[in-house]
Amino acid sequence: MIGPVWVVQDRDTGLFLCPDPNGDVGFTRFLGDAGRFDNAESAIDTARFVLGNSFVVSNFYDELDKFFG
Repeated sequence: MIGPVWVVQDRDTGLFLCPDPNGDVGFTRFLGDAGRFDNAESAIDTARFVLGNSFVVSNFYDELDKFFG
């Protein structure tokens, strides 16, 4: 099923937030490896916690089962 997802990008470095193997938040240069959020509020809350106020949240449509299923 395809639906909306959100990603977070650091405005200063251009890196995307991604899940870390240890359960933490990591960073990646690649959009394909970026962590997907299922709603804007979660993306913004995580971005503020990790990056302060220097971030961009973008949304697009992707295969939901791949990330949330």
